[in-house]
Amino acid sequence: MFAQPPSDLHTPPNSIPSTPIPSVDRYPRVEDDNVYDLIGVGLGPTHLALAIAHKESSNPDQKCLFMEVKDKHSPLLLPASRMQISFLKDLATFRNPASSYTFVNYLHSHGVDRLAGFSNIGCWTPSRTEWAAYLTWAAARLSDVCEYSTRVLNVEAIKKGEKVEKLKVTSVHWPTETVHVRYTRNISIGVGAIPKIPEVFSTAQKSNMTVSHTCQYLPTLKYMFGHHEENVEFKGRFAVIGGGQSSAEVYNDLINRYPNAEVDLIYRASALVPADDSPFVNARAFDPASTEEFNKLTHKARKERLEEFKRANYSCVAPELLEGLYTLLYKQRVKADIAKDAGLPAPPNQYNIMPNSKIVGVKADEKCTSLDIQSTLDFEGEESPAPITKEYDAIFLGTGYERPPTQLEFLKDVAPYLPKLKNALSVAQLEPSAKVPPLVEREYYIAPESQELFKPRIFCLGQNEQSHGLSDSLLSVGAVRAGEVVSALSRA
Repeated sequence: MFAQPPSDLHTPPNSIPSTPIPSVDRYPRVEDDNVYDLIGVGLGPTHLALAIAHKESSNPDQKCLFMEVKDKHSPLLLPASRMQISFLKDLATFRNPASSYTFVNYLHSHGVDRLAGFSNIGCWTPSRTEWAAYLTWAAARLSDVCEYSTRVLNVEAIKKGEKVEKLKVTSVHWPTETVHVRYTRNISIGVGAIPKIPEVFSTAQKSNMTVSHTCQYLPTLKYMFGHHEENVEFKGRFAVIGGGQSSAEVYNDLINRYPNAEVDLIYRASALVPADDSPFVNARAFDPASTEEFNKLTHKARKERLEEFKRANYSCVAPELLEGLYTLLYKQRVKADIAKDAGLPAPPNQYNIMPNSKIVGVKADEKCTSLDIQSTLDFEGEESPAPITKEYDAIFLGTGYERPPTQLEFLKDVAPYLPKLKNALSVAQLEPSAKVPPLVEREYYIAPESQELFKPRIFCLGQNEQSHGLSDSLLSVGAVRAGEVVSALSRA
């Protein structure tokens, strides 16, 4: 929830494989005879941008609906964290700077002094708290086309003769315990990503509330401490796993929030590395024009480009945060040396960074969780050291996100018409956590075997890094992509 991408991080996927769907057989069914022009599954920034583009299009009267599995509540965010992109990369500006849904207009809607105040900060990157408030403001203005606490169960093809003319979308609205059946000419999938949990943590994470992904950081603290999560007297021990932005932010927040606790940051790499946000890298990796170029590259060239620019997005940390953490650790060392010079015992390190380390064992009980930590360093002529074991009161996993094909399982009934989707779901049967192979055309829709026999367009957004580049799951291209999808819809 803290690192820049993925953009739909506020929105867990419509279908999480590890979460069984309760039986809805006893729920009443309501059928809507209207035919929608577009139904969207998921309502993160990707689909907020699409809903806005649709509303501002030349055909705003076309009927659309976006369904979101979560309720309306905003995510819990770290108060000190900031976005890592310019506020201009909002839901609308790159597509339509005159839109009333821009971040600048959000500020102005709270009075000219709010806009002036933001400009006085002299910063291109808003706080995550303010950005989340902006997204909430935009979503509230789109309430007529949004339905929350709704999970899509199935999508089916509706034929007229030999041709599929529309799609039947079945969903459940949890608050009313009602199953809804709707029909649409087109559908867009924007289900975001799910937390990636390493196998070694799988059992402990499922059975222990204090072993959690960083996206559940604040809820975990509330579980541990109730409404007094800022417990300055707490003298326990925390571990954060991973060397990326979310791990570094959680590590820093734990240090500030619990000044008497011990905090370890454990990661495989040799060092924390800075995110490359230089203008030339941004232009080549994230500007909208990069999508067109990337999509035309060969498979080999795409892989090389992703590898080249991963330093701008994966397993990297904002430079200012790195500097702050290094300064804090240096002060800790100075304090120890001063004690040593005075003939006093040096205090144990309260804050530790453990590079070149991997977790080889996890044991959890009601009191704590112990980690077996193995050094990955291999010295000439020496045997590998035995793992060390440390106990922790809570462990936070900054281990990234994934987009497995199983997220698209609700499309299985239309897969026979869509060869690439059929292949992806077949892969999912063999390897549930496998990456989704390239699914979409340049205009983000999954091509049917026959466009003549299958009329609906099924768009898939935010899943297309392999075919559309590093920016596909980020905010950078969201507004422009929304415009492209609306244009494609007008030609469908």
